[in-house]
Amino acid sequence: MTAPLIRPERAEDVSQVHALLKAAFDGAVEADMVDKLRGSGDLVLALVADQQGIAGYVAFPRLNLDLGTRTVPVIGLAPAAVAPDRQRRGIGNALIRAGLARLKDRGERLVFVLGHPAYYGRFGFKAMDGFVSRWAGPYFQTLMLAPDAPTSGKVSYPQAFADL
Repeated sequence: MTAPLIRPERAEDVSQVHALLKAAFDGAVEADMVDKLRGSGDLVLALVADQQGIAGYVAFPRLNLDLGTRTVPVIGLAPAAVAPDRQRRGIGNALIRAGLARLKDRGERLVFVLGHPAYYGRFGFKAMDGFVSRWAGPYFQTLMLAPDAPTSGKVSYPQAFADL
């Protein structure tokens, strides 16, 4: 099978993305969350892996970081998913790397993810003690895309995450 085309999500992908997320996460929670993020305009970037249909998906929603004196926009990585029958073929890796490169090119400075440290560590994510979040702990990780990115603050997620 040929390598998937990594491209921005289009309106005609929405139903396939919803079905993929339901299959990958064994339920509709993440799929419904993405629908809410899309509807509220909180997605900064959403990419699909197009390989004879949608084989994978990654979303990067807008988050806010309260620095005490001001709030700055930052990015989240959630969710990332690959169709169950196409996992372990590098699709998720390709989606995440492509998304992070595009975000860096756009001048984004900081990305947060909640996930397994061994997996996300390969992209440069690491736990940092300076950030406060509802999900703070060893699975809450940060990737600095710019050397002047903040190293502390309180992270706020969009309303779509409230149901998680």
